[in-house]
Amino acid sequence: MATATRVVSSSAGRTSSVTADDVLRAAGRIVERHGVDALTMRRLSDDLGVAVTSIYWHVGNRDAVLDGLVDRLLARMETLVAEGSTPPQRIASLARQLRVTLLERQHLVGLAHERDRTPAMFLPVQLAMATELASAGLTGSGAALALRSLQVHVISSVLMERAGARSASHGTLDADLWPTAHPDRKLIASLSEPADYATVFEFGLDALLAHIIPS
Repeated sequence: MATATRVVSSSAGRTSSVTADDVLRAAGRIVERHGVDALTMRRLSDDLGVAVTSIYWHVGNRDAVLDGLVDRLLARMETLVAEGSTPPQRIASLARQLRVTLLERQHLVGLAHERDRTPAMFLPVQLAMATELASAGLTGSGAALALRSLQVHVISSVLMERAGARSASHGTLDADLWPTAHPDRKLIASLSEPADYATVFEFGLDALLAHIIPS
């Protein structure tokens, strides 16, 4: 259990109690709101209202803080639990939870990748999906292909949604590029609207699972 220490910040003249969990939670907020480069020991100490030495005491230097953030992300991945009464429902629930987690923690996901922790980050969901695939009778190379397809679908959806958040025109079609004689004008009009990536994700997930585990 993390222990709290009373620390007096000489710069602010304040007295605060801080634990390792407090430090990592505050660091995580900085990283997710402003990016990894925004995390400095001074900024972290200011946010916590404690001296920098307190952070070193409880967690370590900046590199140790970043390692701790990745460890917390990996622990979060282990909490994703399959829900539903059938293998397709349970796999779909895992895919949705994974997508939400990757979207909410994009900077931490990038940090995990930089520190070569990506395989460990995805392992809990892969194991859970493999269990569901096996219960549906799919193992070996077939299960590996299904698992990779599901993971690629989730990651692609996350990347597209992030790109869409940066540019309102991302994912839209330039109607002027299509032949004026194309017969499906409703198709062109629909593609000219911004994409709803959550809906696209669900459509693709349903199609994948229908192929992987036919009813």
